[in-house]
Amino acid sequence: MAKILVIDDDRPTCTVLGLVLSGAGHEVALFESGKLAIESVDGGATFDLVVTDILMPEMDGIEVIKRLRAHGAPPLILAVSGATVNAGVDVLKAALNLGAEGALRKPFTNEAFLATIAEILSRRG
Repeated sequence: MAKILVIDDDRPTCTVLGLVLSGAGHEVALFESGKLAIESVDGGATFDLVVTDILMPEMDGIEVIKRLRAHGAPPLILAVSGATVNAGVDVLKAALNLGAEGALRKPFTNEAFLATIAEILSRRG
């Protein structure tokens, strides 16, 4: 299966997404901070897919996506958010425009989450 990084500042959400993914056979790393997750990637950690929340303190998901895209071989990205609009901007549409391969609006079912993950991972050549 895939090596997946989950970033969400909401600890219960981060934990549940990790459990769902590991239950489906994926190797999972969890971070509650975009800044710490990017430090891990900058330090050499590699992932097939990154699931990132968009609205987070310190470093939001938009900045995470920009930083991941700056790497030589960036991972696939799934953006998730409970917010529709922030500062007049559709945050999930912005994430897609910056290169995320998929977007899910919270709340979503485990089934929808895993189906989206599988669809995005199927794009790996």
